[in-house]
Amino acid sequence: MGVVKALLVGVCQYLTIECPPLPLCKNDLYAMRNAFIQGLGVNSKKIHICGETGVVKKENLIFSIQTVLKDMTNDDTFIFYFTGHGGKNCLVLSDGVINLQELINIMDKIHTKSKIAILDSCHSGGFSLDNVPVMDVDETIEHFAGRGFAVLASCGADQVSGFHKEREISLYTSFVCDALTSRFLIRKGKKSLEAINEAIFHFAEMSNRNGTSNVQQPIFRSSIGGTIFFDVEEYNPYKVARIYEETDNYIIYSVEPVHHAEAKRLSVKVILRFQSSMEQIAEIATEIKNKVLYCEVYQNEIAEARYKGRAANIVWCYFGYDEDDMVDGNYICHTTWIDDSQDKKWWYRISKNIVVVKGVHIDIHSSYELIKSFNENVIGKDELIKITREYTANIISAAEQYIKIFREYLNNTITEEQLIDRVDPLNIEISKWYFKQNELPIPQKELRDWVQIHEKLACTIHDFSLFYNKKHLETWKSENRKWLLTNAIKQYETELEELKNADKRI
Repeated sequence: MGVVKALLVGVCQYLTIECPPLPLCKNDLYAMRNAFIQGLGVNSKKIHICGETGVVKKENLIFSIQTVLKDMTNDDTFIFYFTGHGGKNCLVLSDGVINLQELINIMDKIHTKSKIAILDSCHSGGFSLDNVPVMDVDETIEHFAGRGFAVLASCGADQVSGFHKEREISLYTSFVCDALTSRFLIRKGKKSLEAINEAIFHFAEMSNRNGTSNVQQPIFRSSIGGTIFFDVEEYNPYKVARIYEETDNYIIYSVEPVHHAEAKRLSVKVILRFQSSMEQIAEIATEIKNKVLYCEVYQNEIAEARYKGRAANIVWCYFGYDEDDMVDGNYICHTTWIDDSQDKKWWYRISKNIVVVKGVHIDIHSSYELIKSFNENVIGKDELIKITREYTANIISAAEQYIKIFREYLNNTITEEQLIDRVDPLNIEISKWYFKQNELPIPQKELRDWVQIHEKLACTIHDFSLFYNKKHLETWKSENRKWLLTNAIKQYETELEELKNADKRI
């Protein structure tokens, strides 16, 4: 992303309108400034404060907006924060009012990639944000993801906002500051707007439960494709060790860690150089097991600390005849070896496709040749890219419509019954594009990782269509449905970021 710039506006004194002064709003400005710096890593020089004297006239606000936007580029993010009195569809300045919806509409048209408005005033939720992100077939994920406008408001259209007496700042602002600075929201060095807003809603719910006299329902509306990810700290991903070895009879293509609970487990992919009998495969499997028994490969730092220096408890060897087999996960057979600490009756059980040769437990994959023949039925690379992008664009657009409706349910502006009725046609639309994508032929080797990310994203979006589907309402309780879809949305936004990076590699 580009640079984050923020304009913080706080109105404490009112000159022409009969409103009581709000001296604590000045504290809001500095609390938010610190939260942006500490929580999002915003450069202090990129944060402009309007209202240090307590007085903010219309001309002051206009000049401040123009100043902040003057040097902004299309890749930057603009954050607008307001604290002060609010009325029905208006924000109150020192010398008059400004129409809230008009301000929202003006900000929506600002030519930066991302815009965020945070409003802490009475009745601040009385606005609409009608645009729903629609992904064009010819549009890249890079252009779509994170682009748009989001508005976070302190309360509903018929509610009033209050103050946190102990902290001497506005109550909603305290929620925002706590969310911005929470380290628990950081994932892979990033903090998402989705996670920040979820935390704000959580803090508000806890406050309302504590029996405060003033109940506030935060409002969140967005026209952003996916969400915004803020880079807040350096991230160095754990690197899984790469093991590769060539011999005269076989190639160890990879050794993958699949450790679980108390068992150190290894999955070895093997390319056979020649057509091999089950007796030859049994010998190779035993040789490979002895080679990899003490391999130090782990999924992450936690697994490394737990299993380092130990011999593997389980080793699986998967055999194929070329790299396509390894990439496709299409194997002639696989062998299983376990040590004496494991349940041998379970792991060495016999079925119609399992044979024991020279003491080696071999599971023969009878569908190998059939799957191999399917792999030959591929369409051209350019055509596959075009069709895959078309299907993904359509299912993403349906997902964004779904999310917009769900947000209104979270905002308490519609009931669960209304939500279920409104998403019913979207359930059908999402399923249609999901199944179309599943029917695509197997891609060429160089496209398989890219296509797999598209498929994973489509699968996550398809989950949307299950939770509030009239056919499955008995499966989950209301709170379970809400939790499941909330987490599916976060997964969707994360996978959208993955796809953005994958797009750059093809």
